[in-house]
Amino acid sequence: MKRQAKGGALLSDLVVCYLFLGGAGAGTLLVLCALALLSMRAIAPTDGARLRASILYRRLLVPGFASAFALLALGAVCLAVDLGSFDGALLLFVRPRVTHLTVGAWALAAGLLLSALSCAAWSSARGWRLSVVRALCVLGAVDALATMAYTGLLLGGVGAVPLWASPWLPALFAISALSCGAACVIGAAHLAGAARLFPGVLRRLAAVDAVAVVAEVVAATGLVTFALAGGSMGGASREAAVASAEMLVAGPNAWLFWGGFALAGLVVPFALDLVLARAHRPRPYAALAAAASVLVGGFVMRWCVVVAGAHPALQTMGVM
Repeated sequence: MKRQAKGGALLSDLVVCYLFLGGAGAGTLLVLCALALLSMRAIAPTDGARLRASILYRRLLVPGFASAFALLALGAVCLAVDLGSFDGALLLFVRPRVTHLTVGAWALAAGLLLSALSCAAWSSARGWRLSVVRALCVLGAVDALATMAYTGLLLGGVGAVPLWASPWLPALFAISALSCGAACVIGAAHLAGAARLFPGVLRRLAAVDAVAVVAEVVAATGLVTFALAGGSMGGASREAAVASAEMLVAGPNAWLFWGGFALAGLVVPFALDLVLARAHRPRPYAALAAAASVLVGGFVMRWCVVVAGAHPALQTMGVM
């Protein structure tokens, strides 16, 4: 990972993409594992030991697991490119050290494997053993939770940046990942034609996303308030924390924070989620608009937090 990229940024844009894609992929995997476990209660195994998923459940779950795999794979590519080569990425596994980056790389790799296996299990015509499918769902959910939390802990591990050394940051990133995951599942269901088959499921997912959006508002407010109060450090670090918070909400990129994150990523999805949660028929345009808004807001939020935290920290260190 680049400690200082071009233009004085502490982290490169590829790391921001990595944080977003990893979080969104993990959130998608978590939502799908939860849905899969609930679906298994409604599917009666024909031979008592194997799961034979109907075409209905395949149309809901298989595109979702494929989406989770694609997001996690793109995140892994961003990590490898940021490290300079795929050889550098392989060193994280061949010569591992206990760091946030190494733990995250292993969690990302596990998520890729589990999402691929889950996709294969639910698309299989012959049926996998019920116990194996259930184990994949449980392991996938645990791995997804770890990956969602890790994306915030990675930034928190950079001790030179006061804005990131906040207990609110892992919470904000994890909640955003859950919201992005729900949005991806809803979007994939509509694109795959499964929305009309599971209207109740998607209504409940929209309600879950609405709750997640409210929690995001609380976490984002906590992050800014904590930084404006000087964070958990003193001296120059306290000043850097205040400067980062001011840059986030009133600096040159504040329009992006308020427009891209607060408006497009929170207000618009929340309003659309309320409509979708009460709709008795699929509303594909509203659902896809809500999903797109959540994903745009999730990326913008991470970019703004990274930039707002890095620049005052570099000024404090005398780099800029």
